[in-house]
Amino acid sequence: MLDHIAVRRTDVRTTDVRSDFVTSYRATAACTRELGRLHDDIAAALTAWRDGFAAAGGSVPEEPVVRRSPARCLVQLGPVALTVAWLQRAQGTVADGELLAVVWRGEVAVRTPQGFERSYDRAGASSATALWETVLVAAAESETQWRWVPAGEADDPMSSAALAVQCVERLCAAYTEHTA
Repeated sequence: MLDHIAVRRTDVRTTDVRSDFVTSYRATAACTRELGRLHDDIAAALTAWRDGFAAAGGSVPEEPVVRRSPARCLVQLGPVALTVAWLQRAQGTVADGELLAVVWRGEVAVRTPQGFERSYDRAGASSATALWETVLVAAAESETQWRWVPAGEADDPMSSAALAVQCVERLCAAYTEHTA
C-alpha cells in the first residue's frame, strides 16, 4: 500500500557524481551556508586583486558594485560584471539545483538613481553579452566535503574558494581586456 512512497527518483545527474547527501533535504541548509562562503570568497578575491594593483604602485581599478542575496551574487566592475546564481525548483532538493556563473560585458547592476525614481527617467540600459559561463552542480557526501562539479562531468571537482578564484580571474581578465 505504501510502496509508491519509497520510490526514489533516479536521475543520471545524481547517480555517480553525487551522493545521497545532496538528494536529502538536510543539504538545503548546507547549500545556503556554502553559497554564503562562495560569495564571501568572491568578495575576498576581488579585494586581493585590487590590493595587488595598489601594492604594485599602479592605479587601483574602480570600486566594484557587489550585490548579494542568499542565492545570488552580482559584481559590476566597470564595463564588465559577474553573476553567480543558484537555480533550483521551489520544492526540489540540492540535487535538482545548478550553480550558474557568468561573466558579462555590459552593465548588469543598474545603478539606482538618487531621489525619486520613475520608470521613464531611466536611461535605456545597453544589453549585456555573456563572455564566459559555466554550470556546476553540488557534489558532497557531507557539508565538510562540499565540492562543485561542472554539470555532466564527474571529474574536476572544486571547492568554493577555488571556484571563487576562477570566477574572479575571468572577471578581472575581462575587465583588463575591456578597459585597455
